[in-house]
Amino acid sequence: MAVAQEEENVKDMMIAVPWHISNSQSNFAETSRKLRWADVSWRTALSYDATQALIAALKQNPTRQGVAEILRSESFSVDGATGKVQFLPSGDRTNQLTNPLSQLVTIEPGSRSGYGYDFVAVP
Repeated sequence: MAVAQEEENVKDMMIAVPWHISNSQSNFAETSRKLRWADVSWRTALSYDATQALIAALKQNPTRQGVAEILRSESFSVDGATGKVQFLPSGDRTNQLTNPLSQLVTIEPGSRSGYGYDFVAVP
Protein backbone atom coordinates (compact mmCIF):
# COMPACT_ATOMS: atom_id res chain seq x y z
CA MET A 1 0.00 0.00 0.00
CA ALA A 2 1.40 3.42 -0.91
CA VAL A 3 2.27 5.87 1.85
CA ALA A 4 -0.29 8.39 0.59
CA GLN A 5 -3.01 5.73 0.81
CA GLU A 6 -1.92 4.76 4.36
CA GLU A 7 -2.11 8.38 5.45
CA GLU A 8 -5.56 8.72 3.90
CA ASN A 9 -6.75 5.57 5.70
CA VAL A 10 -5.91 6.95 9.15
CA LYS A 11 -6.72 10.60 8.52
CA ASP A 12 -9.11 11.90 11.20
CA MET A 13 -9.27 8.44 12.84
CA MET A 14 -9.84 8.52 16.58
CA ILE A 15 -9.59 5.46 18.81
CA ALA A 16 -9.64 4.70 22.52
CA VAL A 17 -6.62 3.19 24.25
CA PRO A 18 -6.48 2.07 27.90
CA TRP A 19 -3.58 4.41 28.75
CA HIS A 20 -1.46 6.99 26.97
CA ILE A 21 2.08 7.93 27.93
CA SER A 22 1.28 11.65 27.89
CA ASN A 23 -1.17 11.12 30.78
CA SER A 24 1.23 9.22 33.02
CA GLN A 25 0.50 9.90 36.69
CA SER A 26 3.84 8.62 37.92
CA ASN A 27 7.51 8.69 36.98
CA PHE A 28 7.04 5.27 35.36
CA ALA A 29 7.12 6.59 31.79
CA GLU A 30 10.32 8.57 32.29
CA THR A 31 12.07 5.80 34.21
CA SER A 32 11.16 3.18 31.63
CA ARG A 33 12.32 5.47 28.82
CA LYS A 34 15.73 5.72 30.48
CA LEU A 35 15.97 1.94 31.00
CA ARG A 36 14.68 0.87 27.58
CA TRP A 37 15.69 3.93 25.51
CA ALA A 38 12.15 3.93 24.15
CA ASP A 39 8.61 4.75 25.18
CA VAL A 40 6.37 2.10 26.65
CA SER A 41 2.86 1.21 25.53
CA TRP A 42 -0.37 0.80 27.46
CA ARG A 43 0.34 -2.93 27.59
CA THR A 44 3.56 -2.35 29.50
CA ALA A 45 1.96 0.16 31.87
CA LEU A 46 -0.98 -2.09 32.74
CA SER A 47 1.31 -5.13 33.05
CA TYR A 48 3.43 -3.15 35.49
CA ASP A 49 0.30 -2.32 37.51
CA ALA A 50 -0.73 -5.97 37.61
CA THR A 51 2.75 -7.06 38.65
CA GLN A 52 2.92 -4.49 41.44
CA ALA A 53 -0.49 -5.59 42.73
CA LEU A 54 0.51 -9.27 42.65
CA ILE A 55 3.83 -8.60 44.43
CA ALA A 56 2.09 -6.61 47.17
CA ALA A 57 -0.57 -9.30 47.64
CA LEU A 58 2.01 -12.12 47.72
CA LYS A 59 3.98 -10.29 50.41
CA GLN A 60 0.88 -10.21 52.61
CA ASN A 61 -0.40 -13.75 51.99
CA PRO A 62 1.55 -15.99 49.59
CA THR A 63 -1.22 -18.45 48.78
CA ARG A 64 -3.65 -18.53 45.89
CA GLN A 65 -6.64 -17.90 48.17
CA GLY A 66 -4.68 -15.33 50.16
CA VAL A 67 -3.81 -13.29 47.08
CA ALA A 68 -7.45 -13.28 45.98
CA GLU A 69 -8.59 -12.13 49.42
CA ILE A 70 -5.95 -9.40 49.63
CA LEU A 71 -6.77 -8.01 46.19
CA ARG A 72 -10.49 -7.87 47.05
CA SER A 73 -9.84 -6.16 50.36
CA GLU A 74 -11.03 -2.55 50.66
CA SER A 75 -7.75 -1.67 52.39
CA PHE A 76 -5.58 -2.97 49.52
CA SER A 77 -3.85 -0.34 47.45
CA VAL A 78 -0.59 -0.09 45.53
CA ASP A 79 0.91 2.65 43.37
CA GLY A 80 1.26 1.68 39.72
CA ALA A 81 2.23 3.24 36.42
CA THR A 82 -1.33 4.42 35.83
CA GLY A 83 -2.01 5.61 39.38
CA LYS A 84 -3.46 3.95 42.46
CA VAL A 85 -4.35 0.29 41.92
CA GLN A 86 -7.33 -0.99 43.91
CA PHE A 87 -10.00 -3.55 43.13
CA LEU A 88 -13.69 -4.08 43.78
CA PRO A 89 -14.89 -7.49 45.02
CA SER A 90 -15.87 -8.16 41.38
CA GLY A 91 -12.23 -7.82 40.29
CA ASP A 92 -12.70 -4.51 38.47
CA ARG A 93 -10.37 -1.65 39.30
CA THR A 94 -12.08 0.83 41.61
CA ASN A 95 -10.97 3.95 39.79
CA GLN A 96 -12.50 2.74 36.53
CA LEU A 97 -15.85 4.10 37.71
CA THR A 98 -14.65 7.56 38.69
CA ASN A 99 -11.43 8.03 36.70
CA PRO A 100 -11.31 5.68 33.71
CA LEU A 101 -7.92 4.97 32.21
CA SER A 102 -9.20 5.12 28.64
CA GLN A 103 -7.85 7.94 26.53
CA LEU A 104 -8.94 9.06 23.08
CA VAL A 105 -6.08 9.35 20.62
CA THR A 106 -5.62 10.22 16.98
CA ILE A 107 -3.08 8.65 14.64
CA GLU A 108 -0.70 11.23 13.22
CA PRO A 109 2.60 11.17 11.35
CA GLY A 110 5.48 11.17 13.81
CA SER A 111 8.76 9.56 14.80
CA ARG A 112 8.19 8.65 18.45
CA SER A 113 6.96 5.08 17.77
CA GLY A 114 9.53 4.25 15.13
CA TYR A 115 6.79 3.26 12.65
CA GLY A 116 6.17 6.69 11.12
CA TYR A 117 2.91 7.24 13.00
CA ASP A 118 2.19 8.03 16.62
CA PHE A 119 -0.83 8.06 18.87
CA VAL A 120 -1.49 11.62 19.97
CA ALA A 121 -3.76 12.22 22.96
CA VAL A 122 -6.93 14.17 22.30
CA PRO A 123 -7.29 16.92 24.93
